[in-house]
Amino acid sequence: MTYQADQQPILFDIYPDLADKIPWIPLGSFPTSIQRLQHLSQGELMIKRDDLSSDIYGGNKVRKLEFILADVLQKGKKHVITMGGIGTNHGLATAIFCRRLNLDCTLLLFYQPITSYVRQNMLLFHKFQAEMVYTGTILRTGIEFYIPQKIKHPRAYFLYAGGSSIIGTLGFVNAAFELKKQLAEQGLAEPKYIFCPLGSNGTAAGIALGCALAGITSTICAIRVAASHLGPFQITTPATLRGLMEKTYRLLLSKSGMIPTVALRTPIVIDRYFGKAYGEPTAAGLDALKQARELEGISLDPTYTSKAFAGVLDFIKANTHRTEEVLYWHTYNSSNLSHEAQLVDYHDLPPVFHRFFTQQEIPV
Repeated sequence: MTYQADQQPILFDIYPDLADKIPWIPLGSFPTSIQRLQHLSQGELMIKRDDLSSDIYGGNKVRKLEFILADVLQKGKKHVITMGGIGTNHGLATAIFCRRLNLDCTLLLFYQPITSYVRQNMLLFHKFQAEMVYTGTILRTGIEFYIPQKIKHPRAYFLYAGGSSIIGTLGFVNAAFELKKQLAEQGLAEPKYIFCPLGSNGTAAGIALGCALAGITSTICAIRVAASHLGPFQITTPATLRGLMEKTYRLLLSKSGMIPTVALRTPIVIDRYFGKAYGEPTAAGLDALKQARELEGISLDPTYTSKAFAGVLDFIKANTHRTEEVLYWHTYNSSNLSHEAQLVDYHDLPPVFHRFFTQQEIPV
């Protein structure tokens, strides 16, 4: 179903005093379905289809943006500045929904290996009127985000990569309550394990915190698809996950007297599927991408979900896990925007991006 104007997140149904204290706007179509994959498993593998979270642009970012962009509007901001790789799905989702809400959007973009989907996303950034600023490396992007852009645009709303702010994480706290309700309504057993990609912490942290609050005892497994550190600074580690969970939990406690005391369980972080670099496809990931597409009709991307799904497939094939219920939380967008991208000539992009359309791309 699609949220109507008089509907609200399940989180607000459970804790009614949050509704007047935390802003939210409807952007997606929820709940997303749960399906069993029959060709890649014996029925023990389920998938939560967040790729269908919106007909406009699906994926996990929609849940986060329902809270984030409501916060932007409540604060009276007109301009959102965020960052990611040159093929960032988060950046594209932010650009699309900012355009729908008449908000300006600036994307600070660092290099990642060139694939067809990276090129398509760059064309779509322009299509949806995002300002594109190339910053080269992740380190330079972070410096640009925290210093020059804040000096240049002091009234803008600054959004962390991946939408993984405390406010954005609430989208997946809410999603865990959605899962709890679906399992009960469909007569499904709780999965023993829930898997998701780990890119900027918000999805895994929100699911883990939400499951604790909802009484779901599944073990959360986050497959790392981004660098764990930037120099001495932790980016995606058990500690950063735990920190975001605790901060989000404290926000909820400060906003509602109904939030219970719960023990937080940090997700298990699985490291071995990342590969050589951010955005660089792996052989295992490309094999998982092909299997999902050909056997189940599920679209994966080479940066995040193919690597995570490769880990899930290895997990369910292990003898010790063959009969255990596993749920994979699918975070990619499956809405086809190729026609929109074809309306854009790459020469219309800022000149610094032109070379990414002439150099050789990695086949996927």
